Amino acid sequence: MMGNDERPIRGAAETIEAGDPGLAPRRARQSRPIDAAARDRIGRGLRLHYAAVLAQPIPDRLRTLLDDLAACAETEAQP
Repeated sequence: MMGNDERPIRGAAETIEAGDPGLAPRRARQSRPIDAAARDRIGRGLRLHYAAVLAQPIPDRLRTLLDDLAACAETEAQP
């Protein structure tokens, strides 16, 4: 018998399609408006949490892809 923390992990689409009753309370909480102070606290916490990730350099392969995309956009923009 599986406990709550031993449930198999499913994708979000599969969980929603299956009508997982565990989603109902989360939907109800999301429908309440969040006040400005709470949004500020959440935003500040996320910025602190992801600061180390944002400080990492962009990998060379991704930089190359971005440069190629920018070059394509520039040539398409020219008449």
